[in-house]
Amino acid sequence: MKALYYTGVKTMELRDIPLPVPQEGEYLIRVKANGICGSDFEGYLGKTGRRIPPLIMGHEVSGIIEEAPAGGAYPCGLRVVVFPKPFCGVCDYCKAGLVNVCPEGICMGVMDVNGSMTEYISVEEKYLLPFSEGLSFNEASMTEPLAVAYRSVHKISREEIGKAAYSMVIGAGTIGLLIVSLLKLRGAKNVAVSDVSPFRLAAAQKLGADFIVHAQGRDFLEQVKAITGGKLCDISFEAVGIAPTAANSLASLRIGGTAVWVGNAQKIVEVNMQHIVTTELTIKGNYVYDFSGFSESLKLLEKHQINIAALMTNTYPLAEGVQAFKDLENNRDGKMIKVFLES
Repeated sequence: MKALYYTGVKTMELRDIPLPVPQEGEYLIRVKANGICGSDFEGYLGKTGRRIPPLIMGHEVSGIIEEAPAGGAYPCGLRVVVFPKPFCGVCDYCKAGLVNVCPEGICMGVMDVNGSMTEYISVEEKYLLPFSEGLSFNEASMTEPLAVAYRSVHKISREEIGKAAYSMVIGAGTIGLLIVSLLKLRGAKNVAVSDVSPFRLAAAQKLGADFIVHAQGRDFLEQVKAITGGKLCDISFEAVGIAPTAANSLASLRIGGTAVWVGNAQKIVEVNMQHIVTTELTIKGNYVYDFSGFSESLKLLEKHQINIAALMTNTYPLAEGVQAFKDLENNRDGKMIKVFLES
């Protein structure tokens, strides 16, 4: 079977490898769609240290059950999305619902754990979520990034969102745009979005953003003050993961405001601690998703309650995966948002 390997900085390679042999209790899944995550691309650029070559990347995945184990609950031919973060189910974290931080294992396609950018994978039953034929495989693979956004938005209560006069989303990539959609779904008013790409800012407006902030060539804080009448924002979501955007997520907040940090590109960032202390800001970290949020995200997609059409910009066959990453490398205008590999 074919598999797309990350072999070094800015280097991908299509290889022929043996079919996986499912272990006891595992299903053989014929992969139909992979979304290329922003973290995959950052890893490809060698920026994060969270992709160790040689590695099959990929964790935004949907497919069809090709082989089922004896006694399995799911039949062959069933369409499924894969929950890509291993969890044991019995540790204190799992018992508290925090499967996202279970020490059982790291997300598939991350560090040195092979992922789903291949034709077949083997998966335990507990990681499979069936979905209906009303959803395409590409749409279903959006469950994973939507689940990241879902967990981050649910760090803020519905009451807090309702009371917030202004909210800020920094970064109009896939996660940031999904955060916008979820905020509007939960009743947020006056949502502002900041990005360097006019194309992505236009996409944010299609998804319900009330204001846009140009992050390049103009003063960020002055734009925020103009939008809010000098009051600044109650809530901010940082969906880039680098020092300048982390700083902006704090600078945009009013006294007592809350920032949710979702981006995870830069390991160490400097912050203005005195500003955090003297204005009593709250920073909440958000790491991937729990299982219930993942399941709820799939339901939102099946009910077509989240508009993802504006995000789904490019599709390549798996065999052209090398070119897909090269094209992303040249995506200077930001017009490639969510890119899919089909197999």
